[in-house]
Parts: sequence; C-alpha cells; structure tokens
Amino acid sequence: MQKKSIYTYAAEAGLPTGIYLTLMSACVLLSLQIPITPMLFVPLALGFPVFIWFLLKNIAKAEPTYLKFSSLWLGGIYTVIFGTLICMLFSSLYVVFIEPGFVQKYVANALSAIETSPYASEYETTMILMREAMDAHILPTGMEFLMTMAWFTCFAGSLLSLFIALIITKNGKKVSEEISA
Repeated sequence: MQKKSIYTYAAEAGLPTGIYLTLMSACVLLSLQIPITPMLFVPLALGFPVFIWFLLKNIAKAEPTYLKFSSLWLGGIYTVIFGTLICMLFSSLYVVFIEPGFVQKYVANALSAIETSPYASEYETTMILMREAMDAHILPTGMEFLMTMAWFTCFAGSLLSLFIALIITKNGKKVSEEISA
C-alpha cells in the first residue's frame, strides 16, 4: 500500500522547489540594487535540473510504486507548479510593495547600459524600440512580467520533468537496487 499520494510528495517537494525558484527570481529582481546577482542566476539555472532530478529520485525511493514514467512526470509537474506558486508569492510581494516600477527601471537601466557601450551604434534600432516602448507606456507591468515568468517556469518545468522522469525510469533497476540495499 502506498504511504502517500504523488500529489502529497509533490506538495512536500514544492517547498524546497519554491525556495530554489525564489532565489532564482531574486537574482533577477535584485539586479538593479545588487549588480552581481544576475551572475548567480546562471549557476542556479544550470543546477535546477539536478535539483529536480534529486527530488524525483527521492520520491521514487520513498515509494517504489511511483517508479513509473507517468507517475514521476506528474510528480515533477506538480512539484514545479507548487514551487512556482511559492516563488510567485514572494516575487509579487517584492514587485508590488518594494519595487513597483521594476520593469520600467530595468529597461531604463538596460537602455543606458547599451548607450554607454562601445557597440551602441550596432544596437541603434533596438534602442529606438526600447525608448518608444517606454514613452508609449507599453512595457508590461511587474505582475504581467511575473505571470509570464510563472507560465514559462511551469512549461519548462514540465518538459524538464518529462526528461528526468524518462531517465529515472530507464535507470529504474539501479534505483530498485539502491532501495533494496
């Protein structure tokens, strides 16, 4: 008999996933105040597949009946969804209460960086488009930006979970051996 449902395992794995995704989000959202944070985003993003693999492997170890492709994939999808919800909570609090004009400031900062670059002439059309978007107030709001990131995270997380679940189930004999050891 199963100890817990796959949804329970995913919800439990959602908390550390939410913390991980919040760290990644903080690297973007704090980039205007702390210039080094965008450099931390890349190692975190590269480590995310390993993190999800570790969580899904632990689910398969804890409940061998979930050592099936469909179960692990579903667990991965829900883990990323639950983690994204936690990340969205903290990110939206930041964007709404601490940095309400984040997108506008971010684009303005990017525009000034391009303008001071020695290659500014190569990006003249991009700079014109950025200025027009700022002047016309057609940049997304902070919440629109976060919702786009949330949808992307859920989609990318589901694809990532698909590949990781496939790898774990293909190597299921190794996992079964570890469980029996």
